[in-house]
Amino acid sequence: MTTIPAAGLGIWLGRGIGLGTPRLSDLMNKKSDTLKLLQQDARLASILGLVIGAMLLVLRIVTADFLPPELPNLGHRGVLGGLLVSIGAAVGEEVWFRLGLMTLLLWLVTRLFGHEEIRPSVAWTIIILVSFGFGLAHLPQLLSYGAGSPFAIWGTILGNVMVGVLYGWCYWKRSLFAAIVAHFSVDILLHVLPAVVS
Repeated sequence: MTTIPAAGLGIWLGRGIGLGTPRLSDLMNKKSDTLKLLQQDARLASILGLVIGAMLLVLRIVTADFLPPELPNLGHRGVLGGLLVSIGAAVGEEVWFRLGLMTLLLWLVTRLFGHEEIRPSVAWTIIILVSFGFGLAHLPQLLSYGAGSPFAIWGTILGNVMVGVLYGWCYWKRSLFAAIVAHFSVDILLHVLPAVVS
């Protein structure tokens, strides 16, 4: 229900500040180098996503003794469930948080201060703010398990801020597609790999 308005808003406002979905427009207009750029986006985003995903996986394993026992094990949804969650979250959450919210905030700030383009200091501030919101948005799921210890809450927030910064940077500097690929790469390591090896 919120995905379509977020996508529409992000596409509409993004055009004025160099964000949105220009790669999709270029692909639909059959611009010659678009597939090459998308491949570059996918390669970079998947490498960065796998590196950060591996770091989070190791961190989760190392801190397991400090986490509440109510917190489900990684991979608890199984391979297919983990794959579906990874796809859904990568697309849905990137449309909501990066294409929708991040674009809206960057558009508002650039217009408010009369800037012609997104300034790096503004971009990083918005990326961090949106990433913090992204972390907070994951708390209801944690609390639904009854696993709301301070360590788990802060771990959830900080882990999601870390990946949110990656996704925001990918969106800002590369494309929405790059943010989706980075998100999917992280989630595959956290939701699918543990189900495969268990």
